[in-house]
Amino acid sequence: MYDPIETSISYEYLINLNESVKQLRFAVIGGWAVFLQVKSEYQRAFGKEYLKSRDIDVFIDSRDEKDFLKIIKELGFKESSYDFRYELIYDREEKKIISSEKAKSKHIFDLAYIFLDVFSNKRTKDVGSWVLPGLAKVKIINIEGFPVLDVSSLLDLKTNSFFEREKLDKELKDACDIYALLSYSKTKFRGNLLVKKAAEKIISRPDLQEYIAEQVLGDILKASLVVGMLRRFVE
Repeated sequence: MYDPIETSISYEYLINLNESVKQLRFAVIGGWAVFLQVKSEYQRAFGKEYLKSRDIDVFIDSRDEKDFLKIIKELGFKESSYDFRYELIYDREEKKIISSEKAKSKHIFDLAYIFLDVFSNKRTKDVGSWVLPGLAKVKIINIEGFPVLDVSSLLDLKTNSFFEREKLDKELKDACDIYALLSYSKTKFRGNLLVKKAAEKIISRPDLQEYIAEQVLGDILKASLVVGMLRRFVE
């Protein structure tokens, strides 16, 4: 779905970040959390890894904001367009991270932007964050050394964002992630209203069905299988 260069850099920095925040109250959320949650079951089914992410979404407890800010600055992240967003700019030609000042002299097609979005349980003064109070009480589990949001909470976040996305690529990725969590996470979600609404939206949209079929199932002609699986959550 995304450029392999972007996902590779994103995953490299996710690993670096995870290794640097061991003492902080921290968790991976968003697309990389879905990747980790469904990784083993999806690989067993298809013999390959699930869709990787371009952006890095993380939860950090507001009490750890100063330490977290110091860490991400040491990793090279700079402030971006929103208070909660930080970025890295990768020069495809030079094959390295460059400054925003240097990026101004480059062609946009030579650049790859990796965004780090920071979520917290309370408003943070130094880091800037998108406040989601409910994240303070959710269960965080360890997957391959990464602290990851539990499946139910992750699905709640994904289904909520699925109805708020303005960009088509984000909506498409959310649809794939929701389908993957429902299919390959070994968790039952019958009776969940948000899941029902998300399933109904996908069932009503052939473009979403075909995209999930192509990206997740590996065959655009399997759109009917996508609909068949999701109907279990609306009946």
